[in-house]
Amino acid sequence: MAASRLTDEEIALLLDEASRGVSIDTICADAHVSVRTFYRWKRKFGGLTPSGVRQLKALRQENNELRRLLAGLSARSADCLPPSADESGRGASGARLREMHGLSVGRFAAVRLAGG
Repeated sequence: MAASRLTDEEIALLLDEASRGVSIDTICADAHVSVRTFYRWKRKFGGLTPSGVRQLKALRQENNELRRLLAGLSARSADCLPPSADESGRGASGARLREMHGLSVGRFAAVRLAGG
């Protein structure tokens, strides 16, 4: 999608003009946008003031930063934790039983190891 020629604050000002009674056709002609674009903006920013748009933008940036930090922390903590399952995805208790009884799980069945 192409970048908008207008900032979010400018869009909020145009929407505010429409709420004050200026015709939508006039606003769209002055801003060089289609009526469809105007209604898309109205759906996205409906009821927000320019300062509210700035706050929304700041909150979205903060949210993205927190998500990035959380992803990094959970990746680090996953590296620090001992594995709860072996590589095949079976539980740790199943691995313990296989060790105790000398079994190796193949693709289709459990086979007793040599010497057992």
